[in-house]
Amino acid sequence: MIKAKNPQNQILPIWQPVGYSTYQITSAVAQKYGMKATHTGVLDPLAEGVILVLLGSERFNKSKFTDFHKEYEFEISLGIATDSYDGMGLITEYNNGSEKLTLGDLQLVVKGFVGDYTQKVPLYSARKVNSKKLFLYPKEKLTIPELPEKSGKIYKIECSDLGNSKLYSLVDEIIAKIEQVKKGEYRQKEIIQNWKEFKSKNTNWDVQTAAFCAELSRGLYVRSLSQDIVKKLGKIGFVSKLVRTGNGEYTKENSCTLNELFGENFDHEMLLSKFTM
Repeated sequence: MIKAKNPQNQILPIWQPVGYSTYQITSAVAQKYGMKATHTGVLDPLAEGVILVLLGSERFNKSKFTDFHKEYEFEISLGIATDSYDGMGLITEYNNGSEKLTLGDLQLVVKGFVGDYTQKVPLYSARKVNSKKLFLYPKEKLTIPELPEKSGKIYKIECSDLGNSKLYSLVDEIIAKIEQVKKGEYRQKEIIQNWKEFKSKNTNWDVQTAAFCAELSRGLYVRSLSQDIVKKLGKIGFVSKLVRTGNGEYTKENSCTLNELFGENFDHEMLLSKFTM
């Protein structure tokens, strides 16, 4: 097992917390060790989990590490849709009057996703179409292109739990996460205001939230997978929680925290200033 704290290995598994971008962390690691660095896959800023940063000559082996299977735990909150498919988006639709699902309903539907799988890439992503990152099209008020497809494989997916929570509690959790994203072009102010207005009009909702675990091949978006799941159920929903628990052989147990890498009192602003989307 490779030890995360030894830079001589040139492979650093790091636990990315909510509020940071993978680019920020990779840039800060490169500066710390005085070596060029890259990463093997981006995590969204509302997500947390294992990222791999490759230093020095290990960068040239990126394709090997990029091909690692990824394991996730995620939650889909039903009855609300956003344009980003997660909490970092504007609400596009909502419906609290539909029939409630059972855990059996969800378990039956997700079984059909195991195997070869093709999804649409989310609009709010850094995937390039015609040499332009997709998230820039709405920002620059350009005609939205046909969203590309991404093919891969789902090795395992299970629905482990289904519960209810009050809407105001769910929204408060989402806003708290967005407020941790202090840098980057994520429409934070507009989105927070949108959630606050929505909450003020729909305080008494009970929101069904389903918990999943999945093992996916490289490059697949959990956000897009969530939309395919809710469509099969005849519902709407969004990813309200996302954790990458495994990245190949790496887990939280053998990953560095930012405190371990940069010290207990590391300069958060130094990391945040390194943002590049």
